[in-house]
Amino acid sequence: MASDQRRRRKKRTTGEPSGEGTSEAPPPTQIHPNIASLLGTHRAAHPDGGTILEAASHLLMVHDWPVNCPRFMEALRLVGLDCVSQMRYLRMDHHLLTALVERWSPQTNSFHLTVGEMTITLQDVAMILGVNIDGPALVGHTVVGAGRRWLSWPDCCDDLLRSHPLADVVYRDPFDHRITSRFRMGQAHAQTCIPLRWLRWTFWRDSYLDLNDMDFWRHVRAYILFILGCHLLPDTSGSEIHLQYLTIMEDLAVFSTYSLGGAVLAHLYRELGEATRPSRANIAGCINLLQIWAWEHLHVGRPLLRVPFPVELDGLSVGFRWNEDRLRELPVGNLITYRDELDGLLDSQVIWQPYTPDIQAQVAQICLSGADIWTARVPLISWKRVEWHLPDRVLRQFGLCPRTDIQPMDPSFKRVDGRGKPDMDWMLYHQAHIAIWESRRGFIVTGDLLDHHNTYSIHQYIHWYKSWATLYMLKAPVEAPTTAYPRAPSERLLRDFFLGTEQALQQHFNGNDDTPQQRDINTIAELCRGLRRQMYIEDQGYFEDRGEHEAPFSMTQEPPHQYSGYAGPSSYPDQGPSTDLFSSQVPTDLEAYLSPDFVPSSIHTDDIAEEEAPEEEQHMLRQRPRRPPQHYTPGTDALPQRPRRRR
Repeated sequence: MASDQRRRRKKRTTGEPSGEGTSEAPPPTQIHPNIASLLGTHRAAHPDGGTILEAASHLLMVHDWPVNCPRFMEALRLVGLDCVSQMRYLRMDHHLLTALVERWSPQTNSFHLTVGEMTITLQDVAMILGVNIDGPALVGHTVVGAGRRWLSWPDCCDDLLRSHPLADVVYRDPFDHRITSRFRMGQAHAQTCIPLRWLRWTFWRDSYLDLNDMDFWRHVRAYILFILGCHLLPDTSGSEIHLQYLTIMEDLAVFSTYSLGGAVLAHLYRELGEATRPSRANIAGCINLLQIWAWEHLHVGRPLLRVPFPVELDGLSVGFRWNEDRLRELPVGNLITYRDELDGLLDSQVIWQPYTPDIQAQVAQICLSGADIWTARVPLISWKRVEWHLPDRVLRQFGLCPRTDIQPMDPSFKRVDGRGKPDMDWMLYHQAHIAIWESRRGFIVTGDLLDHHNTYSIHQYIHWYKSWATLYMLKAPVEAPTTAYPRAPSERLLRDFFLGTEQALQQHFNGNDDTPQQRDINTIAELCRGLRRQMYIEDQGYFEDRGEHEAPFSMTQEPPHQYSGYAGPSSYPDQGPSTDLFSSQVPTDLEAYLSPDFVPSSIHTDDIAEEEAPEEEQHMLRQRPRRPPQHYTPGTDALPQRPRRRR
C-alpha cells in the first residue's frame, strides 16, 4: 500500500496521469542522453582506471586465405563480397579507438564530440566496405534441432560444407605442414560454432577450377563464413564463427540479397556499447570500419599516405584506399594526446562529407545501391542483436541542416543477446523491429540542404547540444589558446593570408599621407598588431624556402616561455606556405585544395609521390624521435604529471 502511494505521488509530481499502463519516464523533450548520466558504468567516468582496448578484429588472417582464382572471384562478386575481399590488414591504432569509445553514447549510438554528434551510418558502411545495405534483415528461423531441417549443427555442416571438425583428427596447415592442430566445434555440447582456422586449413586451394559445382559452392560458403568471422562480424572469442549464418547460405543467390551492411553496423554498435564498460579490455565488431571511418572524417590520428590522394578506386570501395601498402606511417599518438586533441577538436578538422561526387563516380555500384535509405531512422538487425540507426542526430554528415527537435531512442527498447536463449526463434522474437525495417523507406529523415545561407541552424544546434552533452574527457577550455597552430588546409590558408598581407603592406604601415588608401593600410596595421598581442603566430623564416624575402619581419614576436615547435602527434607542422602534401606545386584550384579529398599528414616533412621512399629517408623516419604533446591545446593543463623515478 505504501509503495502504491509513493508511485502515485511520483506521477503527480512529474505531471503524468495516474492509472495503469502509464510510464514514469519523462517526456521525450526532457531526455538528454549525455554520457555523464551513465555515471560509473561508462569508461569515461574512469579515465585513469581504464585499459587500452585491444581490437578483436582478425583481418590479418584474411592474408592467409588469398583469392586469385577467377572463378572464385566471380562467385564473390555475385554474392556481393568482392570489395571486401580486396581490403587488407590495417595496423590498429588502439589508443585512437579507445579515445573514440570514451565518447560513445549507447543511448544515442553516436560519438559526442565538441563539434556535435557524429556516428557511423549506413552510408559509411556501404561506401567503405562495399557490402549490400538494402534487403531483408540478416536473421532466420531456427532450423536445427529435433523435428527441424537439421537434427544437429554437425549435420548442417555436413550438408552445406561436406564436413565438420572432428576432435580425433589431426589437421595440417596447408602453408606449413609442420604446423598441426586438432579442432572441435565450440559452445560446449551445442556445437554451434566452428573454428576459423579449420575453415582455412580445410577449404583453401590454389585453384578452384577443377571442382564440380556442388563442391565449389561449398568452398564459397566456407570462405564467406571465414570473412564474417575474421572481418565483418567478429566476436571476442577471436577464433570462431557461429553457424547460424550458414543456415541462410543454402542458396547463395538469396543470401546476396540480405542487408549484410545493416547487420555489420548493428553488430558494431553493440560492441561499441559493450566496450564502454570500464572492465572491458577488448572490442569486437568490424573495427576496420571504425578506424577507416575515423580517418575519413577526423583529422585526429590520420596516417600518412605513400601515394597521391585521392586513390583511383577503379570500381572498388573507399576502404581500398587505406590498405596497408598505401600507408607510410601511423601517427605517434597515445590515449592522453588523443583525448586532448578530441577535447579541442575544431569544425575545420572534421570532414563531414568525405564521399564527394567524384568519389561516388569511382566506387563499385554496390556502394551506391540503397542510397535512398542512408537516412532511414530504423532498427538494424544482426540475428540476435538489434540496434537503432539514428541519422537525424547527425544530419550534417548528409549535408543537411542539423535539428534540435531530435526524438530520443525508444525508452522501451531493450538490448538482448543469445545468452540463455539457445532455442529462440529470433525471426519471431524481433518481428516488430523486422516490420519497421521492411517499411524502411517510410522512415526516411529529410531536411534542408546546408549552405552558407542557413548556417544559423548550426549555431542554434551547437548551443542546444552543448547545453546537455558531455564534451570533455580532460578539462574544458577556460581561455583562448595563446599559440596559433594551423591544423587544417583552411586554417593554413588563413595563416598564409595574414602573414602575406602583413609582409606586403608592412613598409606602408603608419604612413602620414591623408589618403583613403593610407587610412585603410593603417587600419590593417592596427588589426595585425591587435592579433599579435592576443596570439603568437610563428613566422620566423617563413619565406626563406621560397627565397622571396631576405630580411626577417620587423613585427616578429618572441615565442612564449613554454613555446614548443611541436604541435602534437596529429597536428600540422609548420611547413611555410601551404602546399599540396602529395605534389610539389601549389594547386591553382582553391576549391580542389579545400575539398574533402585532400588528406594531409600529421607528420609529413617531404613531398612523396613515389611508391617507395629513398633509403636515407626511411632511415630518418626510423630514427625520428617521438614528439611531445602540444602544450597549447585546450585542457592540457589538466594532464596528470608523472613523478620522476628514483635512480
